[in-house]
Amino acid sequence: MKYLFGVPYYKYSLKISQSVLDDIQHNYEIDSSRNSWDNKSYLHSKTHHSNRDRGNPKFREINYSPMMSEYKKVFDTFMKELSLDCQYKWTIANYTAMKSQQYMRAHDHIGDSDYTCIHYVKFNPKKHSTTTFYNSHQWVNSIKYIRPDYYNKLDVRNEKHSYQLPYFQIPTKQDDLLIMPSCVTHEVPPFESDELRVTIVINLSIK
Repeated sequence: MKYLFGVPYYKYSLKISQSVLDDIQHNYEIDSSRNSWDNKSYLHSKTHHSNRDRGNPKFREINYSPMMSEYKKVFDTFMKELSLDCQYKWTIANYTAMKSQQYMRAHDHIGDSDYTCIHYVKFNPKKHSTTTFYNSHQWVNSIKYIRPDYYNKLDVRNEKHSYQLPYFQIPTKQDDLLIMPSCVTHEVPPFESDELRVTIVINLSIK
């Protein structure tokens, strides 16, 4: 467990089934702009994902069954780290796939789950943007004006400084599975690469 903005997060490592990744790549090639989530909003995302579009005959329905037991092992470990002796439930909410200049707008998962899980199944840290998390503490919008000399000494790559920064990107590599409280606002900013970036998003709740 580590902390970001004073909020705990957890990181595990888990390889994806190649069949899952192949089907996601297949769907992306059919339509790179699959987006039934916020496509009618003036702040709509520019990406390919399955949220609110399950069962669309245009695309392959992703068979996540090869991964289910592996995910459960990770979540059992996570529950032990939480020191909570209770049941939990989880669902694969979405997959996302994007290339150059695509992005997903800022959002949270409040009401959908207690924890947001992001599995970076195809991810090149040299080419892709990792998820950007936003700091909700009130002081972050004023410290750079009140104490600019101090603010300018902060390192945007240093997690120890993150509680004083308006946003932060947790260093991420392929196969990382990141678990964060669902209340933390996050987005995927655009990047320049024709190499596909793929994540699987899981909602986890305590019963």
